[in-house]
Amino acid sequence: MNQKIMANTPEFHLFDLQKVEESQHMIFGADYILIQPNSDGCTLHLANKQYKLKKSDAVLLAPFNPFRLSVESSAKTKINNQYNILHFRLHALGQTFVDSVQFRLVREMLEEAKWGSLFTGEVVNEVRHQLNQMENKFDFIHVIYFLELLNTLAKEKNKVRLLEDHLEINTAKKAEDRLQVALDYIEGNLSEPLSVAQVSKQVHMAESTFSRFFHSNKGVTFKQYLIEQRVRQAARYLVSTDWSIATISAEVGFSSLSNFNSKFKNLLRVTPKKYRSDHIDMRSEINDSISIVGQVQRQCNDKDNFHAHASVF
Repeated sequence: MNQKIMANTPEFHLFDLQKVEESQHMIFGADYILIQPNSDGCTLHLANKQYKLKKSDAVLLAPFNPFRLSVESSAKTKINNQYNILHFRLHALGQTFVDSVQFRLVREMLEEAKWGSLFTGEVVNEVRHQLNQMENKFDFIHVIYFLELLNTLAKEKNKVRLLEDHLEINTAKKAEDRLQVALDYIEGNLSEPLSVAQVSKQVHMAESTFSRFFHSNKGVTFKQYLIEQRVRQAARYLVSTDWSIATISAEVGFSSLSNFNSKFKNLLRVTPKKYRSDHIDMRSEINDSISIVGQVQRQCNDKDNFHAHASVF
């Protein structure tokens, strides 16, 4: 089989395969997660408990089950090169399908996963085979493989409940808090070369999961949002400071002046130089930077002007 690709775009709405990797912090993932390390030496830290996983084990976790993985040094090379973590979600299947009689056993199996479900024995060999068939591609056959995998797990009666209790988490509140952490981090680090990888670490989410999460909650991609915030901040600086346009470009995190000029014009329909000259009258009245920021903010928030050309990103 060819080297599998990583799902690093928000387009993978149904599932994506990822490598087994260690994490330093507990992860509160918004997806269902199936862990099948395919090698000994991996430890699952689930809530306040630890489970040493064998290559003959598979664990299914429901969304927002706090967990992290650690890997023994002797097993890191082998385990970290395997794509045996499956993230998946149900909304891509459609609620009618999920509520259907045919999906009942799968629903019940997923409901059990809120306690953490450990599968062992022969069923894991079948799970491993099905995971090896799946790839992060858009071919419909991989949807079939995914549904076959769910069916395999749903039919298995011999599974162990890992937790005595499960956390009742307000998922809407949790999503709101995580989003705010991400937004605050972006705002505080606009001058840095921000990436999805950096910001996703702040909320303990996989990159592809974070990309989908951000897009679904903000209505724009991470890249588009970042450009908008940088242009907003640049507009404030153009009005409230005497900095050169090149200095402002660097201050808000653009890699080049030409890129800054292009993005600024695409978004606000004027060049930075023209924007500054159009607001020169405001500069003579700068006594309170808060009032200036407020005026620029209101202009940037004009939806008709600001989002008309969002598609260019």
